[in-house]
Amino acid sequence: MPKRSTPRGRGRLPPGRPFRLVLGRSLSPVVITCEHASRDLPDGLRTGGAAEKRILASHWGWDIGAWALATCVARSLGASAAGGRWSRLVIDLNRPVGDPTLIRREAEGVPLSWNARLTAAETERRMLRYHVPYHAAIDSLVIGRLARGVRPLLLAMHTFTGELNGERRPFDAGVLFDRSVRHARGLAAGLRSAGLSVRYNEPYSGLAGMMYSIHRHGSHHGLPCLELEVNQERLASRRAVDRFARIIASALRAVLRTRRLRASGSRSPRS
Repeated sequence: MPKRSTPRGRGRLPPGRPFRLVLGRSLSPVVITCEHASRDLPDGLRTGGAAEKRILASHWGWDIGAWALATCVARSLGASAAGGRWSRLVIDLNRPVGDPTLIRREAEGVPLSWNARLTAAETERRMLRYHVPYHAAIDSLVIGRLARGVRPLLLAMHTFTGELNGERRPFDAGVLFDRSVRHARGLAAGLRSAGLSVRYNEPYSGLAGMMYSIHRHGSHHGLPCLELEVNQERLASRRAVDRFARIIASALRAVLRTRRLRASGSRSPRS
């Protein structure tokens, strides 16, 4: 295993860079992404009133607590984390071009003024300014590892609202996967051992194409990729975020140990 470089970076945002980055020089065998890290609007776009501000601050505008969680886990593991700089209501980094929810015109019946006069040219501009650089940054993190013999596990960090359309979601976390079944089971086992209630492919399913961003990079490079969804109601304080981060980091370490044992030809311990 190649030596890991000294982690650097504090998640600062250089002017003009359309993504967040933590420990960008790390060669850890984990890369964390956070597509819905921010509720901010870029310069030139602004809310038109209280209703839009409410939507932007809600789960429609971002994944509440996800970036705080992603950065805590990344620093605990010495891993890299990349996050979106702008709200998903500007452009959704977890959607492909052509998806009808790539840029939403409204949310909960509230028209979004900054998307009201959206043209094909504006969609293209946002793709090239925000979407493309974000995914290029993730690819750079992956390629830097692969070039040095490190085949990382890719993990997308997301959160979900505890109630949607009147339906309760009474569990702590969901592990989304499509082909990385063994890694999903290992991550879920680690979370459950810490007392969390965990479900597979809920509240969204990786089997239904709901892992666009992380699957795009994992599939392209033949790497294991998972998405972790955490209930926003469980992240109401910094202390709670720190607790979940410790649990997630511990579960990921166990998954990495199992990968190393399998790679060396040893028999992995039974769960």
